[in-house]
Amino acid sequence: MTEIQAGLTVCTVLVVPYIVQAIKTKDMTGNVARWIAISVSALCGVLTAMASGMPTDASALVTSIFAAVGGVQVAYAAFKSVGVTDKWLDALLALGEVKED
Repeated sequence: MTEIQAGLTVCTVLVVPYIVQAIKTKDMTGNVARWIAISVSALCGVLTAMASGMPTDASALVTSIFAAVGGVQVAYAAFKSVGVTDKWLDALLALGEVKED
């Protein structure tokens, strides 16, 4: 993994939980949101692997995908344990709602 790929993986890990929460609706269950996060982070892992050109072996591609997916899951768990999901991520759910006075 190159420095660029490592940096992109860290960015993916920190940004994907916010993206998933921003597109999440109140009708979505936790499992649906989790699978969306896994799918988005797997896509980001593929893009990260291709950042320095098409990988020549499958292990480089798999490493980038699992680094992104695992990192996002760990980051979300860490965010949840310190209360970030209760304050910032859950606040993203209310972005499109207009509060009535």
